[in-house]
Amino acid sequence: MEEKYLYQLAEFVLPSDVLHYFSIVKIESDTSLLRIYLDEKIEKELSDDLHFESKGFMDAVEVTDFPIRDHKVILVLRRRRWIDIRTGKSFSLPLQIDITASGTR
Repeated sequence: MEEKYLYQLAEFVLPSDVLHYFSIVKIESDTSLLRIYLDEKIEKELSDDLHFESKGFMDAVEVTDFPIRDHKVILVLRRRRWIDIRTGKSFSLPLQIDITASGTR
């Protein structure tokens, strides 16, 4: 039950729909900085298709978000890299999300 409330709290703290596409994998904090690490979730349709294979992650991107309780907030986002086994081409899925909403960099 507590996990449900933590998820709900994360939905309020993070930019809209982030948890639809990403999972929180780590959080680091000190006296002035909160760093939230997010990895793109595996797309079920692609993982079930034998023609596509997840090949790890692209380089992480850091997004400065709104401060929380006097802590600078950095979102560290890692997008998943996919490969089409038939063609050998790698790609990432388009996201229907605006991570850099008004007020972020």
